[in-house]
Amino acid sequence: MIRGTKAVVLLLAICAACSGDTRGMKAAPASAATSDARPARTLDACLLLLKPDVDAAFAPRTFALEPATQPDIASSGKLAAVSTCTFVSRGASIREMLTVSLLARRAPTDASGVTVATAKAGAAQLKATPVDVPGLGDAAYWVNLGSASRPSIQLNVFKGPRVWLVFGASTAGMDAHATVEHLTTLAHAALIRL
Repeated sequence: MIRGTKAVVLLLAICAACSGDTRGMKAAPASAATSDARPARTLDACLLLLKPDVDAAFAPRTFALEPATQPDIASSGKLAAVSTCTFVSRGASIREMLTVSLLARRAPTDASGVTVATAKAGAAQLKATPVDVPGLGDAAYWVNLGSASRPSIQLNVFKGPRVWLVFGASTAGMDAHATVEHLTTLAHAALIRL
């Protein structure tokens, strides 16, 4: 498994802790409103993170959809809708490959949403230092969950009390600040599609 994908799996575990449970995930109705009385609607990360956007943001690299991607995983009731989408660039070696991903979470109620403070506390438990990104969603911050030699940059974006989007990128030797800029471009495009 690629290290960037492991970081997304780790964040999924944090999401599970925030929502209480991830067992029994099943498709939810496609319609919902912002009322706490209605279930979370289906959330498909691969409809928010598109290949042409990833190719453009990280050019000259080109990407392919990772077969292990989990689009359109949703649940109703007390469980959050969670979906992932992962793209991998081609490289001469595994070390040169770049993984770009999106983990999207939509809570079934306003009260069950993950707050920025809770997410930042989870990042701190992972020994990561959140850095705020102004002007993106209702709140956003980024962290490096990797190492200095192989960063795993995660851009966390919050929209309303229910939606938490985690954009990630990982490869050896990448510049963290340039990567945050690329992920921010992807986040702006995804927010329009929500």
